[in-house]
Amino acid sequence: MKKVNQFFFLLSAAMVMASCNDKEEQVEGWKPIYSDNPETETVNIKASEPLENPGRIYVYENLLMVNDQGKGIHIYDNTNVSSPIELSFIGISGNMDFSVKADRVYADNGKDMVIVDITNPAAPTYSNRIKDIFPKQVFPDEFGPFECVDESKGTVVGWEKAMLDDPKCFR
Repeated sequence: MKKVNQFFFLLSAAMVMASCNDKEEQVEGWKPIYSDNPETETVNIKASEPLENPGRIYVYENLLMVNDQGKGIHIYDNTNVSSPIELSFIGISGNMDFSVKADRVYADNGKDMVIVDITNPAAPTYSNRIKDIFPKQVFPDEFGPFECVDESKGTVVGWEKAMLDDPKCFR
């Protein structure tokens, strides 16, 4: 009986040791995109820009507005709903959300809110910036594992899907 107990003890110990894995596990998750460039606070108006990562969609009067996550806002003439025409692009680094009221776009830009006049949607104009009204972005909008934010690398201006080595942060 003593040998049987020793056998089961050794077998159990071997199984526990085999389950311990020192290798880092790679999982799909979210990785922050950093910028330490002061131009991240610049609002750039362009005639057009390719839509890469569509987010929020907003209809205002005869305009269709689409957020390009982390990049800015596309403005389309939606008079003909079957064939919208791009009028302009408001480049706002790190932009994830926006609202519109009385010909003004209110959009996040890092910790700041920027206000853009769209009275002429083909040529929007930057109006104002209200500093430090949003908290720092420390996690992505999506749920799951993500790389913890390291503020020494700069300001988080977006998130990208990536393979992560043993992530420590989850949402």
